[in-house]
Amino acid sequence: MRLVPASHVVLRGSVHQIGVAPTGFLASGDYVLFSTGSNPAWVLIDDRLGTTTALDPQCPVVGLGPPWVLCQLTSAPFGTTQDVELYSLAGGTRQTVTLSPGMPYCSSPPVDPEVDCRAEAVGAYWIEWVGSSYHHLPTEVYFQNIQTGELRGDPTNATTFADLDSPALAQTTCPGVRLMRVPAGYGSGSPWGPLTPLGQFAVAIGSEDQGNPAAFLEHCGTGLRRLLSNGVPASNRRAIVWQAATPNRLNGLFLPSLQTFTIPLPSAVVTATGLSGIWLTSRALYLRVWESGTLWRTASPTALPLNTSRPRLTRSGSTLTCRRGSWRKTVRFSYAWRVNGRARQGARKPRLTLGKARQHRRVSCSVTTSNAAGTTTASSAPLHMH
Repeated sequence: MRLVPASHVVLRGSVHQIGVAPTGFLASGDYVLFSTGSNPAWVLIDDRLGTTTALDPQCPVVGLGPPWVLCQLTSAPFGTTQDVELYSLAGGTRQTVTLSPGMPYCSSPPVDPEVDCRAEAVGAYWIEWVGSSYHHLPTEVYFQNIQTGELRGDPTNATTFADLDSPALAQTTCPGVRLMRVPAGYGSGSPWGPLTPLGQFAVAIGSEDQGNPAAFLEHCGTGLRRLLSNGVPASNRRAIVWQAATPNRLNGLFLPSLQTFTIPLPSAVVTATGLSGIWLTSRALYLRVWESGTLWRTASPTALPLNTSRPRLTRSGSTLTCRRGSWRKTVRFSYAWRVNGRARQGARKPRLTLGKARQHRRVSCSVTTSNAAGTTTASSAPLHMH
């Protein structure tokens, strides 16, 4: 797809509640897993297949990395390494995993009784183990191969990141994409923030001047580093979404066009405490309200009509015509007009004829188009009439 000229669209999809997750929500790829706090204890949504399945791992869930759910078997005291259990999404089978020997101050017997060693993440091939201590010992991060038990140290540096879904574990970034440093104590304790590859783009987590985590967009071969948001956004290979500074909307960016968009949130989703997180699969966008744990689902931004060239105005005498631009995945169109910043009531056609008054006029039009997933609105650049 060719790059879209700088423009902005507004997306409105149908938002509906899918449940309440008072204690847990996890997402990985096209999988979403949330706790209901009742029976069944967990619900798994596979957006690739469009299925919803009740799960009963029968242990505290701490991670999701298809094809596995990571469970913590026991609540062990500091100084005791905790065994974990892998619950198979495919067959519902279980297998216990014990940390392999060799991880500093985490192998049995422990050197320090106040060292905490636990598994924090899982992927198709690797489990991530983290060892930390109240005595300010360096945080240790190691990775254990699920099939062989091999234990490896953290390969992360400015151009290398750990991929739990890769048999090789260590993955090298493309030229121009680099990991960013984060303050001590952020995340797993690594000095490097997470990196999410998105084709020729990547989202790198670094820190602002105040030391708070922030997300930056990078692009292979260009050296681009563009601040997107505070905190960690949701993303897939075609879009990135993050919470705006105001609680009633989300901001986003399409890839590879870099076209920006806004998603207004319905009043039922907007609360004083805001959202505890957003997650994006290939087909859906999930929102979780902080205070209640209420879960909401709407279509992925990429499912809505796509504007590939923005509307534009042409003039013939006192008549203006709104050229709707180019679109994909659309069914029908409607039009709206603004004159001197005010909506022109009743003007819903692609042409507008103005009177003979000579006051300065700034006119723009917007085009809204829809499909089964929702609507997209794009606006023209303003035309100044004298």
